[in-house]
Parts: sequence; structure tokens; C-alpha cells
Amino acid sequence: MAAGWNLSEGSYDPRRILTEEDLNDIFSVLFSNQSKNTTSYKFGFLKAILDNLYNVDINLSLSFTSIFAKFAESYWNLVLVHKLKQCRGASQGKIYDILHEEWNNLPENNGRVENTNVIPFESLSAESQVKIISNVTKECSKYVVGATYADSKGNFYSFSKKSKTITFNPVVYQYLLRHKTMIEKVNYFEWAKFLHEVNESSGNDYLESLDYSTKRNNLDSYRKILFEEFEHRCFYCGAPLKDDRNTHVDHFIPWSFVKDDKLWNFVLACSKCNESKNNKLPPREKIDLIVNRNRILLDRRASDSLIDSNVYTDETIPYLYKVAAINGFNEVWLGK
Repeated sequence: MAAGWNLSEGSYDPRRILTEEDLNDIFSVLFSNQSKNTTSYKFGFLKAILDNLYNVDINLSLSFTSIFAKFAESYWNLVLVHKLKQCRGASQGKIYDILHEEWNNLPENNGRVENTNVIPFESLSAESQVKIISNVTKECSKYVVGATYADSKGNFYSFSKKSKTITFNPVVYQYLLRHKTMIEKVNYFEWAKFLHEVNESSGNDYLESLDYSTKRNNLDSYRKILFEEFEHRCFYCGAPLKDDRNTHVDHFIPWSFVKDDKLWNFVLACSKCNESKNNKLPPREKIDLIVNRNRILLDRRASDSLIDSNVYTDETIPYLYKVAAINGFNEVWLGK
């Protein structure tokens, strides 16, 4: 049998009954020395999976591109912006080489000296991002997907390098939803510990670097779309809004839980409401309001990818609200 990293496909056994102990063991192994990690890639892969939990289709499938888009964004910022080594030993790893080559050849480089003044991934053009994601996906799909599948003894997901997808074991998927915050925290801790071991400088706040690596700050495009469509008042208090930077784009379900930017999870808010709500869940009575709003958006923007009807349904927001509460986001904001 081929080594895990060299597998071209693999399938979980739907007949196997996994106990809670079995499910715990999947992730205990991933975070233990039993899972060989000469690079940090398994941590980045798991983070990308967690960040994509709500982007699965009806079959619980995710494309390699969806997963490694998150992976590429994280590693661009960690390797090039924060200059953190991600491998043991002298080698910097293939991802390091890919990212440096891409940066040196991108028009955004504009003659900068290699390895200096790298701009964040979010600031790159869409064309440049697509090119980087494509090359990172080609490399990581060769090794990382099969290795993690093998580490879980084939229980985590099915995958195919031909179709370029993974399909979650439904039992494992439900486990991930119930324990997302806990698994995310452990993954961050183990990743930060790995970074501390392989990087000479002990002065870095590795957890802060990891959190920054995928947080997107520029939400201007979403503000413009929502304002132009129909939201000229604060979603929460109804105060009039203007199409300027004093109008805030708020994650209805907090970003710190979803870790993704989706139009269906955005509302426009006045600064007072946005700052007061912060990291809390919105009032329950607002759920129906945003679900109805999203029906209109889905109808109006059916031709683009900002709201994907294969992923988003009327049940998405109510379900995320419930799962967020299970994961410790149980403080409900009652207004400014």
C-alpha cells in the first residue's frame, strides 16, 4: 500500500461506527508525534478546513481550490509578510520557494528587493491571487491531503486527486462543528509551538501572527454592494447610513467563529452598533430579517459567486447561530 502522502484517492468506510473516543483520537493523533510533521503544513491544512466548514455542498464536499485558497493566504502572510520559517532543518520547503518565486514575478512587486516590503495577500490583484492559489494547490494536493487522510486512519474524509475534492465523513463533520473552537485553539497552540521551535527569534507573538494571517480588513467591496442594493440604514438600530467609511460592515455571525468573509453573513451597521456588538451574537429576532434579506440578494445576484446557492440556504444562518452558541459564543448582544 502506498504511503499516505502518495495516495491518489481514499475513502472513509460509511459502515464503521465511530464513537466519541474514536473521534477524539483522530485529532489527538494529528496533534501528536505519531503524525510526522517536518513542516507546519498539517496545521495550515486543518485551519483551512475549519475556515471552510460552512462552504461545503450538499454532499459535504469541498474543492481543493477552496481549501488551498485559505492555505495560500495564510502562508503568504506568514512566510513573506511575517518571515516565519515553516520547516525543520535547513530547507525552507517547497511552499516557501513557490511563494518567493511568485512574489518576485508579480507586477505588485514593482522592483522591490527580494524578501522585503511584501504586501499582504489581500492587497494583491485578483489575477495574482488566483495564480498563487493555483500553484500552491498543485503542490499541496500532491502530499498534504493524502497524509492527513492516512493519519486519521481513513476516517476523516474521502478524497480524490482526480476530482480534486474531499468529502467529509458526516460523523466527523458534525464533530468538527460541535468542537470547532476547541480544535481551532489546539491547532493554533500546536502550530505556534512548532513555529517557536523552528524559528530562532523568540520575540514573535506567533499566535497573533497566525490570527492575522487570514483576517481580511478591507471590506469596501462588500460595503458598496450592500449599500447599492438596498441597505441605507443600520441593520440593527435603523439609523441612516452613508456610503462612506463611517458605515461599518459587520459579520452577523462573528468573524472570530466563522473566519470567512461571505456576503450572506454581512450587514451594514452604524459605528456605535458595530463597536458595541463586537464579538457577540446578534439578537435572535434579527435572524429572520437577515434570512429574508439574503433571499433578495440571492435572487438579484444569482449570476455571480458572492452567494452560492449550492452552499448557502435559508438554514445556514440559523444553524451557524446555534453552532456558534455551542462553541462558546453564548453572549447575545442586546443593542447599543
